[in-house]
Order: sequence, then structure tokens, then C-alpha cells
Amino acid sequence: MEQQEQTGNYTILFTVVLGTMLAGYVSSCVNIALINIMQNFGFTMDSVVWVTLAYMLPYGSTLPITGRLGDLFGRKRMYLLGLGIFTVATLFVGLAWSKATLILFRVFQGMGAGLLYPNSMALTSDAFPANKRGQALGLWGALSAAGSALGPTIGGYIVEYMNWHLIFYSILPIAIIGLFLGLKILPESKEENASSQVDYLGGILLVVCFSCLLIALNQGNKNGWASAYIVGLFTGSALSLLAFVFVESLVAMPMIDLQLFKNFTFTISNTVGFLSYIGMYGASFLMPFYMRNIQRFPAIKAGVCLLPLPMAMVLFAPLGGRMADKLGSRILASIGMAVMGVALFSFHFLNDRTSYPTMAWGLIVMGVGLAFTMSPLSNGVMGVLPKDKLGVGSGVFNLFKNIGGAVGVALMGTLLDSRLTFHSVVFKNNITIYSNPALHGLKMFQSLFIKQGYSKSDAGKAALTMLQSLITKQAAIATYQDVFLVVAVLCALGVIPALFIKDSKKKV
Repeated sequence: MEQQEQTGNYTILFTVVLGTMLAGYVSSCVNIALINIMQNFGFTMDSVVWVTLAYMLPYGSTLPITGRLGDLFGRKRMYLLGLGIFTVATLFVGLAWSKATLILFRVFQGMGAGLLYPNSMALTSDAFPANKRGQALGLWGALSAAGSALGPTIGGYIVEYMNWHLIFYSILPIAIIGLFLGLKILPESKEENASSQVDYLGGILLVVCFSCLLIALNQGNKNGWASAYIVGLFTGSALSLLAFVFVESLVAMPMIDLQLFKNFTFTISNTVGFLSYIGMYGASFLMPFYMRNIQRFPAIKAGVCLLPLPMAMVLFAPLGGRMADKLGSRILASIGMAVMGVALFSFHFLNDRTSYPTMAWGLIVMGVGLAFTMSPLSNGVMGVLPKDKLGVGSGVFNLFKNIGGAVGVALMGTLLDSRLTFHSVVFKNNITIYSNPALHGLKMFQSLFIKQGYSKSDAGKAALTMLQSLITKQAAIATYQDVFLVVAVLCALGVIPALFIKDSKKKV
């Protein structure tokens, strides 16, 4: 009887994890396809980031409220609603006929993921007794992460040999199976005595706050940081945040319990989590562009080459948890952020001749740093809160991480655009056809083309085209080096607050 019950519990786990795996897969595989999407729809570098942000923003900013909706209206119902929205939106993302429709349907995709993710976790937690719950949630987390880990590889294969639209079409049968299994297998689960109050106004204000902030970060370089439009966006973000704090202090059931931030370790842990996800998502956004534009890797190779980062995270996460128990959160989180900073700093030296093993080691080291950071941060958040605040605290922690990731992507897009403009001007001003290095290069290229049978006139034109191509490439390399340096500095800054985390481990 007990064995049958345990089998049923794992059936529930594997049913709900289908949704979270698909959400993770879609989130990670899109970066590999961004170059193709840019070419298809005519996105610029500063606008293509919205293909990623349109998913991340509604997903991350709604997490605190969607778990609450599950408590109130039923976790099965909210999970299936989320998976249904996600499935329909995925179909229309594949069918998108313009930049606007692609971004719009990505927003709905993110909303669906935001609904299914916390309720999937809650359904898993409810399905197991207390003595089996930790193991079950660990398996749920590992399987959910597997979707993100496999995304770039599978997505790269699809982009290389098929069409980027199939990234989305290919998961529709699995999503439909997940909906069918969910309807048949999942039990309804909700809090019978839960208050009927939901902080919708707080949720709206939070979305407005972060939307204004991300648009300002993304468009500031294009419109001018002192322009009325950008200043207005920053002002709107600040006013929305102030209004959010005011609303949260008044409502009976706030979206975020502001009293939690009176705990110094809780606040510091969320700050470090925010900075760590700027680094992780920033690097995850930059690396596919670097591999495909600078190294000229095909999509499938770029996808496979990104595997060391998520694999290192998954493999070293258990070790990070055990080390956090022994060393304490403060030491390990500080080490983890420092290791991430070192890995990102190594990317500052990437160029068109960097070997893949060098890149792979950097990705592995970064994955280890993330694994060593996340476990102690989770301990730092959960270890200082009373039991009745653990769910709320977890939601806030996930919110900070996801918003950090969104800020990282927006910031990387802006920096890529601005630094590329800067370096292009510098290279073109310093290397003209009259400068000695340029004249030497032109003569060398011209002689090579003449040896290949070109006429002197055609060889001169081909040599000039090649020189211009090299200048453009060197400007792009310098751009990636600059942006990776900025991300490395942000991660290194995370070491400072990490040193102030109060260890909550119990002495035995």
C-alpha cells in the first residue's frame, strides 16, 4: 500500500515537472536563435533583447502573486491554466509575423510560465510527506534545471538544420500531453482557510516599476540618458516603486511583506542573488552572440559549447549545499561570487583565436561559482525567517534573482550597442587607408588576391573590403571584451555584501 502511494506521488512529480522543464527549455534555447530572429524580423542589437525580456519580466515579477493565486483558487487549476496559456502562446510565438507580435506572444508565454512554476513546486511539496519532501523537491529542481541545460543544445540543432520556428512548435506535443496528464492525474490542492484578498494593485505597480526601468536601461543609449523620455521612464519607475511600498504597507495581505527586509541577512542575501543573476543571465545572453559572430560557430556547435555552464551548476550544487552546512553561508557565498567574477574576467580576454577548451574552462568555473553561491544564499534567506514566512521569503528571493537576470540582459544589450559604436569610430579614425598599418595590410591583401588571379583593380577593391571587415571584427571583439569586464566587476562587487551574511547554521 505504501509502495503504491509512493508511486502515485512520483507520478504527480513527473507530471508537474513537464511544465517546468518546458518553461526552462524555452527560456534558455531562445538565446541561440536570437541571431536568426534578428535577421528574420530586422531587430537591432538594442531591440532584440526584448525577445528575452518579454518572457523574463512577466515570469519573474508575477512569481510572488501566482503562488498566492494557487493557494486561493487551487494549485492544480492555476498550474493547468499556466500550462494552457504557455502552450497557446508558444504556438503563436512560432507563428509570429512581426516584431510586435513576437514580443507580445512572448509576454503571454512568460505569464504562463509564471503561473505554472510556483504551483508545480507547491503540488510536488503537497504530494510527499515531510520526511520525503526534501528529496522530492531536490529531484523536482534537478529535472527542472535539465530543461534549461538541454535548451541551447537542442535549440542549436533545430536552428542549424531546420528552422528557428520549430524551437517552439517542437514542444507543443509534449505540452499537450502535460495538459492531458495534469487533468487526469493531479489532485486539487489549496489552502482551505486562505484569505480571499489578493494584492493585484501591488502586482501591477511592481510590473510597471520594472518595465519602466528595463525600457530606460535598454533605450537610454539610443535616446540619450538625459532626454525627457528616459528621465520620465526612470521617474515613473521610482514613483511606481514608492507607490508599491505605500500600498504594501497598507493592505492586509501584501504581495511582499516589507517587514522581511528589516532582517539584515535577508536583505543582503537578496542583494547578492540579484547581482549573481545579472552575471549569469548577462553571460548567457552574450556568449551565443560571441560564439556565432566572432568565432563563427554554427548554431549547433554554439549550443553544445554552452553546456559546461549548466552542467557544472547541476553537478556542483549538491557539493555547494554540503559545504554551506560546514563552512557557513557567508564564506561560501563570498567565495562563489569571487569565483564567478574571476570566470567572467577571463572572458574579458576572449578574441577570434581563443580555443574552445579555454572558453569551456571559463564556463565550468562560472558554473561552479554559481553552484557555490546559490545554496548558501538560499540558506541565508530561509535560515533567518520564521516558518510561517518561508513561502513568502522564497518568493521574494526568486523575484530578486529573476529581476536581476532581466536587468542583466537589458544592460548587456545597451552596453553592446554603445561600445560597438564607440570602438567602430575609434578604429575607423585611427586606421584609415592612409595610415601605415592600413597601407601595409592593403598591399599584403592585394598581392594575395593578385596571386589568386584577380586583376590589379579588382584585387585593390577586394583588399579594401577585407580590411574594412577586419576593422569591424576587431571593433566587435573589443566590444565583447568591454562588456564582459563590466559583468565581472558587478559580480566582484557582490563579494562585499556577501561578507556580511549572518550564518544561520546550527552548531551541533
